[in-house]
Amino acid sequence: MSDLSLFYNYAPAKSNTDKSPLVLMIHGYGSHENDLFSLKDYLGPEAHYLSLRAPLTLGFGGFAWYPIHFDSVGAKTSDTKMAAQSRELISSFLSDFQKKEGLQNNPVWLLGFSQGGILSYGLALNEPQRFHKVMALSAYVLKEIVPYQYRPQDLKHLDFFVSHGNQDEVIPVSASRMTVEFLEKLNIKHRYQEYPAGHGINPDNLRDLVEWFKK
Repeated sequence: MSDLSLFYNYAPAKSNTDKSPLVLMIHGYGSHENDLFSLKDYLGPEAHYLSLRAPLTLGFGGFAWYPIHFDSVGAKTSDTKMAAQSRELISSFLSDFQKKEGLQNNPVWLLGFSQGGILSYGLALNEPQRFHKVMALSAYVLKEIVPYQYRPQDLKHLDFFVSHGNQDEVIPVSASRMTVEFLEKLNIKHRYQEYPAGHGINPDNLRDLVEWFKK
């Protein structure tokens, strides 16, 4: 759909719609709004599912939330200014969507993969009062888009599911391990899982995600 500032897919909850969580899905670099949306079939019909399309067109049907640059020796850097802009774009879109659908009082959960997971960290840590559960898959905390200081009382309700493949060739597993240390220092509740996999969601990862989600 394209009636708001971003293209999106939306599937409302099948029951208990006033209290069901709104699961905001944020895809990774080069993907689109149909990618993570398919996870709703595993996670179950008791939630509202909203999957966004990033604004930056890459071609070949892919989109991104911010550019990734490579220097002459192949070192990778992220456009952190545009990452912050996309974080704010998603936040603003979410407000408009909640108002449109009458979901202002529903809890909001975040589900992001790779670049989408990075933005999920950015959203949750900048506006912790707004979010509850966060599923960050194959991602890490990008320090340029999260606050420098936190109030412990603002973070105590957050709950993260963090997963990563230890053979990931796109984002090294060390990035997730450092992020887990970051969460531990802030006393943020989390579950961390590693898998013998690359940059993706393997069957064991999906099983654990579904288990955590339904619990």
